[in-house]
Amino acid sequence: MQRPSSPPEFTDADERILRHLREAGADYPALVSGNTGLHAPLVERRLALLEAEAYVEAVTDESIYRITDAGEVALDVLDAPDPWARARSDGAPDAPARGASAGEEPAMDAE
Repeated sequence: MQRPSSPPEFTDADERILRHLREAGADYPALVSGNTGLHAPLVERRLALLEAEAYVEAVTDESIYRITDAGEVALDVLDAPDPWARARSDGAPDAPARGASAGEEPAMDAE
């Protein structure tokens, strides 16, 4: 199985914007700014970049934005537990043998 990668160059602001749009459905940049605590010029710049990468899309000509399927997937990747974290943290490259609990030695076959 291939390990999913997180979206490249995602900033905290990008994540906050996407999470707000996920909850709100669609919103004006000024309201995204007010609801996320981010400065309006930053929100406008980040929305333009997120739109260029297809994580959000303009809903109308009035610059109302909503999250896209790609944006949803990007948040899911950010929220997913890292299955490789345990292996990196304890130095064990492999998971326990099938049927064995962590910290248990695998049973030996009797001869």
